[in-house]
Amino acid sequence: MADYGVLNNKGKEISTDVSLHPGEVLSMEIDARDLKKSVFAAQLGMTPSHFSELLHCKRNVSAATALKLEKLLGISAEYWMRVQVYYDLFIERNKESQAA
Repeated sequence: MADYGVLNNKGKEISTDVSLHPGEVLSMEIDARDLKKSVFAAQLGMTPSHFSELLHCKRNVSAATALKLEKLLGISAEYWMRVQVYYDLFIERNKESQAA
């Protein structure tokens, strides 16, 4: 299986030591669109406390939530799932590097 990465102009893979949780991205999107969080939570079918936990990186974006976000914001479910997976991998890689 091929491994894909982003390369700089010298052919070295570009990596970052920063990753955003999808809740952080969602929070910025909601702020940018000037949406009321309690109303948006209701549209997602979430309680305000559950939604707050998502925005504060205490809950993950599920496939079902990603589909709802796609419908409400017009941002693909695949995007939300990619952000979640990249965040999860980032956290696990940091755990591994700290243990070594």
